Amino acid sequence: MRIRDGLAFDDRQHLLYTAVHEVGHAVAGAATLDFWMDECVLTLHPGAAGDAYTDVGWGAVRTQLAFLPAGELAQIRWLREKNLWTPMRGRSTRNAAMHDRAASAALGFGWRARHTATLEAESHPGRHWLAVLQLAHLLSTTGRIRGEMVCAVMNLHLRLRGDTTGTNEIMLLGPPTVPSRLANRKDLFSPLPTPPRLGSWSRSWRG
Repeated sequence: MRIRDGLAFDDRQHLLYTAVHEVGHAVAGAATLDFWMDECVLTLHPGAAGDAYTDVGWGAVRTQLAFLPAGELAQIRWLREKNLWTPMRGRSTRNAAMHDRAASAALGFGWRARHTATLEAESHPGRHWLAVLQLAHLLSTTGRIRGEMVCAVMNLHLRLRGDTTGTNEIMLLGPPTVPSRLANRKDLFSPLPTPPRLGSWSRSWRG
C-alpha cells in the first residue's frame, strides 16, 4: 500500500499535510538560531504523490538532530488537532518519515542524545505553532516559501503574543557570513566559528 493510500486524503488535505511536515522542519531549524534556509518547495500532481524539499544548512550537529524529527512531530500534532488522526494515518506518517529517522541514526549518537533532540524538535514548533500553521497554509497554496518569510512569520507571532522568553528575534545564519547581530551573541558562539563554504553545508532535504 502506498503511504498516500494509507492517509486517505484528498489533494487539498494531502498538500497541507505535506506542507506541515516541511514547515515543521524549517521552524525547528530556524528556532535554534544555528540554521540557514533558502526555501521550502512543494509540488503535488492530482491523485499522485507529491515532491517536497527544504533547502537548508546548519552549523552544529545538534541543530541537525533537532531538525530531523520535527517534520513528523508537527504532522502528528496537526492530525490530532484537526481530529484527523487514525492508527493507519499514524503508521503512514511514521513510514513517510523513515528517511528522517535513518538520517538521525546515521549521525552516530546514542538513544539519549536523539531523545533529547526529539524533545527539542517538539518544543520549537510547539512554541511557534501558530506560525507553523500559517506558513504551512502559505506553502500549500503557493508551493514555495523563502527562509526570510519563515523568520518573519515566526517573529510576528512572537511579538503578537508578547513572548519575551529566549531570544526576541529569529534569524538565519549566513551564507556567506553570520549576520552581525547574531555574531554579537557571545552565548551562542564562543568563540565565533567561521561559517563553512556554502557548498559544504547546504543541501536540499527531502522529507
